[in-house]
Amino acid sequence: MYNKSNIFLIDIDGVACEHAKAICKWVNEKYKINSKVEDVTSWDHNFGPITFVDAVEICYPDKNFILSMEVTHGFHEFLKQLSKVMTAKFVSARKKYCHNATRLWVKEKFGELDVCFVKSKTEVDFDYIVDDSPEEIIAVAGEGKECFLFSQPWNNNKATKDKLKKFNQIHFVDSFTDIIHFLSNEM
Repeated sequence: MYNKSNIFLIDIDGVACEHAKAICKWVNEKYKINSKVEDVTSWDHNFGPITFVDAVEICYPDKNFILSMEVTHGFHEFLKQLSKVMTAKFVSARKKYCHNATRLWVKEKFGELDVCFVKSKTEVDFDYIVDDSPEEIIAVAGEGKECFLFSQPWNNNKATKDKLKKFNQIHFVDSFTDIIHFLSNEM
């Protein structure tokens, strides 16, 4: 049975936050192109005039850019349901120059919740995690943690799914509802 002492880590970019949508919008306005989130099939996607990583390096130091990012559809309800049975905490590998803006984004969107900044999610103590990075999920699954890989264009491919098959504790999910259903069935 779950209780408030169970910690559920929630990645920010690609899970709680529509970071790829914000980057695509910026790239489209700056370079007059027509990129879409569905085009971003890798972390270092090349838009032509700029890569995704380079765009992040330019945009993330801008507090207003961070604060303008949208919350992922369905996330508010997920957080509400999750918070009834566990302690939710945010986790991110964002660089130091945007930590304050990230904390403010979380506070404005969700209230006073913890935000942990780490190089690897394995540095944090938790019971469950949802992330969009296959590498992070595989690393924490190797420590026996229950993991949810949130489907995004950059991780929803055969190669990623094949890598995940050997881990019973990794669950590939298409929506936050999938996570709530999994947790409900475990109760």
